Amino acid sequence: MKLLMTLSYYAPYISGLTICTQRIAEALAKRGHTVHVLTTQYEKHLKRNETLLDVHITRVPYLCKIGKGFFMPGYIWYVFFLVARSDLVIINLPQFEGFIVAFIARLLRKRMYCVYHCEVSLSKRPFDWLMEKTIHAANILSLVLAERVVTYTQDYARHSKLLEYFSKKLTFIYPPIPALEIDRKTVKKLKNKLSIHRRYVIGVAARIAREKGLEYLLEAIPFMKKKLAKDILIVIAGPKNPVGEKAYWRELSPLLERHTHAIRFLGTLGSKEMGAFYSLIDVLVLPSVNSTEAFGVVQVEAMLCGTPVVASDLPGVGVPIKVTGMGELAKPRDSKDLASKIVKVLKYRRSYIKKREAIKKHFLFSRTISQYEKILTSIS
Repeated sequence: MKLLMTLSYYAPYISGLTICTQRIAEALAKRGHTVHVLTTQYEKHLKRNETLLDVHITRVPYLCKIGKGFFMPGYIWYVFFLVARSDLVIINLPQFEGFIVAFIARLLRKRMYCVYHCEVSLSKRPFDWLMEKTIHAANILSLVLAERVVTYTQDYARHSKLLEYFSKKLTFIYPPIPALEIDRKTVKKLKNKLSIHRRYVIGVAARIAREKGLEYLLEAIPFMKKKLAKDILIVIAGPKNPVGEKAYWRELSPLLERHTHAIRFLGTLGSKEMGAFYSLIDVLVLPSVNSTEAFGVVQVEAMLCGTPVVASDLPGVGVPIKVTGMGELAKPRDSKDLASKIVKVLKYRRSYIKKREAIKKHFLFSRTISQYEKILTSIS
């Protein structure tokens, strides 16, 4: 089957939405489908057309940036051309341009569904408020035109601002999460680099972005130090300068400077390095603050490497911990409660560890891909 997948950002960009879409695209290509991805040329040095792991990628150049979005006058012509050549269209939301793809797919009588990864939740500043409402309106149009809507969990859908109106179209599929390998040489190299002896190591695997709530973890440092016998080190794996987050970085800078002795930035890591990262840390923390975080794939990745998790008790985000029991949930935007839950997991860490096979049983990668493939055949 010839598939067209659309989204705002694709590899090498790093985000949960991008990684999940990339994994699905590559897995479906391995199963014999022809997969084409239409996305944005968000950086000028990226190729406009290339093939990565059997996935054909077309990146549309932009005229100017608008927040995290782009003004692309030629986008509609790319959509017409690629939709016409496809059997089925998969629109990954949130994506402002998604409604254009959905409308053209309907116009050309192509089958189409949406994957609703998360909602956009921006600051209350006038420009951000307007952008959020605009994206929500565009997403609604895409959802109205879609034949089927996939999202990760019922828990997230129940609390969603938009999905409650499309309950008859919903299908729930966990995101694709392969078990990472733990390479002992990489572990040793990373351990020496971090100098983590005689310290608790708290890991964060995320972009430096407002919805990740990193400030609440940094504010929790003094509370944790009072309760723990050993010193702590917060190690952050992920890109430091994602698109549209310069203002947040400026706001975060005073806290980073205040606790600079307790923080290490590793930057973007490959899959082998991520396996080593998860295996080295004592706990992974996901202090997210809003509905832009819908699941937190990194939680399950850490669990599969034997590491417990502390995450915000948000719709969808709490599911991995509730399903596995491998961690604690903290009140969102509450540094004291976050500190308390991290301390609890660090002190009683062994009681949270579950067998790898038990975690895999809940989040089997091949089952996720088969569920997506089943949807392809059911609406084709």
